[in-house]
Amino acid sequence: MAKPISNITIVGGGTSGWLAATYLARLFERRIKTGDLSITVIESPDVGIIGVGESTARPMTDLLRLIGINESEFIKRCNATFKLSGWFANWDIDDAGKPVSWVNPFFSQSEIHGLNPASLFATYGMHRGGGAIDEGYTEAMSVCPDLIRAHKGPRALSDGDYKSEVPYSYHMDAIELAKMLMERGKQLGVKQIIDHVNEVHLDDRGFVSELILRKNGAHPIEFVIDATGFASIIIGKAMGEPFEPYDKYLLNDRAAVAQIPHEDPTCIEPTSRATGMNAGWSFRVPLYNRVGSGYIYSSKFISDDEAVAEFKTHVGDIGQEVEPRIIRMRIGKVRRSWVKNCLALGLSSGFVEPLEATAIYSVQVQLQWLFGYFPDSDFNPAVTKRYNHLVNGFYDEIVDFIALLFCISNREDTPYWRAVRNDMEIPPRLAENLELWRASMPDDLDLPTMTFFSPSSYRSALMGKQYYKGREHTAAAVFSEPNWRQYLDLRRQKTKELMAKLPDHYTLLRRIRGEDGQKPASVTPIFINS
Repeated sequence: MAKPISNITIVGGGTSGWLAATYLARLFERRIKTGDLSITVIESPDVGIIGVGESTARPMTDLLRLIGINESEFIKRCNATFKLSGWFANWDIDDAGKPVSWVNPFFSQSEIHGLNPASLFATYGMHRGGGAIDEGYTEAMSVCPDLIRAHKGPRALSDGDYKSEVPYSYHMDAIELAKMLMERGKQLGVKQIIDHVNEVHLDDRGFVSELILRKNGAHPIEFVIDATGFASIIIGKAMGEPFEPYDKYLLNDRAAVAQIPHEDPTCIEPTSRATGMNAGWSFRVPLYNRVGSGYIYSSKFISDDEAVAEFKTHVGDIGQEVEPRIIRMRIGKVRRSWVKNCLALGLSSGFVEPLEATAIYSVQVQLQWLFGYFPDSDFNPAVTKRYNHLVNGFYDEIVDFIALLFCISNREDTPYWRAVRNDMEIPPRLAENLELWRASMPDDLDLPTMTFFSPSSYRSALMGKQYYKGREHTAAAVFSEPNWRQYLDLRRQKTKELMAKLPDHYTLLRRIRGEDGQKPASVTPIFINS
C-alpha cells in the first residue's frame, strides 16, 4: 500500500498560495498537529502580489467560515464591503440607441408552479416587440436591483457574522486578504520560507524532485503546488505543460488598473459594475476606503496610452491624478492543471478575464477537488485524470458564459464591438445552446456542468441583453396573466418589507467596524471538527 503524502510544498505566496496553505492546513489540522504532515510556503522576496482580484464570488463566505476567519475582522482588515450582484451597463443598446443595463444577482430564480420563470416573464412581462412592460426581468424576479439603488446592506444591524437576509459576497483588498491568510495559515502550523527558486529539478520519471533555492539550497519535493502566477515556473517552464489560449473566443488581453477615491464615501454601492467601453469594459469595485477600478481591453484595438486616456475620461475628475498600472493578462489555461506530483493553482493554472469574479473562486473549487481526490505517494493517474477533467470542464463553463456576454451584444459603434460580435469564434457548447435557446429558455438539462454558472445566470444575461426580443413562448397555455400579476404583487410586497428592514450599507459597515459607537453584533465562529 502506498504511503500517505507527508510533505506539501507551495511555491508562491499571495492570495492563491496562502489560500491553498490555509485551506489544506485547516482540513488536515489533525495530521499537522501529530507531525504526520507538513505544509511549507516558499515565496520569493522579488515577486510582488498582483492584487487585483478584489471582487469575489458568492461562495467566498463559505470559504472564510471553513478556514475559521472572523467575518467582522475580515471586513475591518480588508476594508471589505458587501456585494449582492454584478451590474452590467452599456454592453447593449435599446431600439432608441440608448445603453441597456441589467443585473446578475446572487440568487436562483425558483420555478413558479413548476414553470420556468423566464418563460413566464417573456410571455407576460414583455411587449410583443420585446421590451419590458413595467420592469426588467431581474427587477421582476429579484430584490437585488432595488437594494443596490437604495445602497442597502444585506443584513440587519443586529445580525452576527455570516448571517443575512439575502445572499452576498464581498469587495475587498486582495493584498490584505493574503496577509490574513498567511497569519491564519501560520496559526495552523504552515511553515514559511522567504527565498527565490533558482532551479526546478525533475527525476527520470518527470516528477519534481527538488527545488534549488537561492539562499537555502536544495529543498526536496514530495507534492508541490505551483502558485507562481502567470510565470508558471514549475508546471509551465520546468515541466513543459502546454498552455492553451482562449484568444479565438475572447479578445481582451490587457488591464489598466487603478485605485481611486470615493466621490461620496458614505454612499457605497453593494455591487460590482462592468461598463462597456470602446475596446473592452471598465470595472468599478467599491471598497470601504476607496474604489478599485480599471479598464479590461484588447491591445489589438487600442494602445495602452489610449486605454489610459479613455479610462480617465470615463471616471471623470476624481481619477485624473492616478496613473493606472498596465497588466498583460495571459488568457487561457495549461492543458492539464495536475501533472505527476505538481498541481497548478490560480494564475498558474489558468485565467479568464475578471468579468465574473472567478479568479479566487477558481482556487477555492480546485482546492475542494484536490482534497476530494487527495493523492498518496503513488500518484494514481486515474486521480489526476479525473481532477483535470473537472478543472477543464470548469474553465469551459467560465469561457462559455463570458463569451456569451460578448457574442450576442448588439453594439456596433466601434471596431472592437463589431469584432466580438462578428469575427470571434463561439465556443461549440455555447453555440449549440444559443441555437437551442432560440426556441426555449435555459434549463438544468442544457448545461453539462454547473460548478458556478446556473440556468439562472444565463436567464438573467439573455433577458438583460434582449435575446428574446419579439419571440413567442407557450407559458400562457398553462399559467394565466392574472396569476402572473398576482405573483408579481407578492414579490413586490416582499421587496418592500425587506427594503424597510435592511439598513444603509455604509451604516451597516460602520456598525461592523465598530465606528458608530455601538457594540457590533455577537460573533459565533464556525469551525469544522478538529
